[in-house]
Amino acid sequence: MEKRENLGWPLQQEGVSTPTEGRFSVGLMWGVLLSIPLWISSIGWIMTLMN
Repeated sequence: MEKRENLGWPLQQEGVSTPTEGRFSVGLMWGVLLSIPLWISSIGWIMTLMN
């Protein structure tokens, strides 16, 4: 019985580390999506200054 409990611990640790990786990837995706309009507006602003 003790061996089965010891085998259960790494699975629980992986379960804890996986949501943080998922949150990081979701946050990165939202950061990229939100920064796209900023890049477009800044490029348009630079183009209007060039003209």
